[in-house]
Amino acid sequence: MYWGSVRFFKHLFIAAFMLVLIGSISLAVYFKYENTQLAKELKTLKSSNFASLLYAQQMETESSWQHVSSVTDENNVTPNFDLDYQNLYPDLYVGDIPKQTRAANMVYLTFDDGPSKLTEDVLDVLKEKQVKATFFVMGKNLETAQGKETLKRIVREGHAVGIHTYSHVYSRIYASVEAFLDDFYKTYSKIYDITNVKPEIFRFPGGSINGYNSTIYKELIAEMARRGFVYYDWNISSQDAAGNVTKQQVYDNVVYPSKTNTRNVVLMHDSAEKVSTLKALPEIIDELTECGYQFDVLTRNVAPIIFGYSD
Repeated sequence: MYWGSVRFFKHLFIAAFMLVLIGSISLAVYFKYENTQLAKELKTLKSSNFASLLYAQQMETESSWQHVSSVTDENNVTPNFDLDYQNLYPDLYVGDIPKQTRAANMVYLTFDDGPSKLTEDVLDVLKEKQVKATFFVMGKNLETAQGKETLKRIVREGHAVGIHTYSHVYSRIYASVEAFLDDFYKTYSKIYDITNVKPEIFRFPGGSINGYNSTIYKELIAEMARRGFVYYDWNISSQDAAGNVTKQQVYDNVVYPSKTNTRNVVLMHDSAEKVSTLKALPEIIDELTECGYQFDVLTRNVAPIIFGYSD
């Protein structure tokens, strides 16, 4: 008879032991996971006093940066946490972020990925139309004599210069906060060496939140703000990143949605192959001017348009 036999109790003991073992392993895995998550959250919170704010969870697309540089606790004491990357590049600071404004009926034309030979033509159009724009440049394009001269012209003619990293290689720059700072500093130094201007604004390749920086973007945003840099996403895209976009498509993508906003940060590109963007630019400027918009450059005094996120 099996029930109550020695074999029965032997099997019962083995089953109980296996349940205890499985339960112990499950608990160990669970607590390890929880510890990892807590460690990540603590690391984010420690990244700077900005991390607790994180731009108020980007509660509005046009989140204000006012007072970000002086965020403190209710006793007005700033936490003094140190992470290794905070000690990198001690000269990579541009001061406290100033009070920012949101001017109505404004268009901020921005060009990414230059300078290139096309940038000279873009500058010609802007000069003819008496419009200023913002150029988020890539450091690797400043290695040539032509790239250096074009950058000097951008500054000389009153346009704004921002950083768009050196390499633009997502897997490399978003590997860690340290990797981003390495790449960023390389371009920062190069722009300063060429123009004697220290850039204070930047644009993340792919925007501030993308599939490559999902594990570090909170730390990254906090660290760049701690150093005083302001980043700008966009609320209007020309969609010219696509290789086969036409002049009319660029025009439509910019003009029609812009008319529904009081403030527009327009994403375009000035890499060599973006001929459709160049062709559409004069008509874009004319139409938006006719609609009562003004054009200006981005500076840290301009409240940024930035992507929101949710945990």
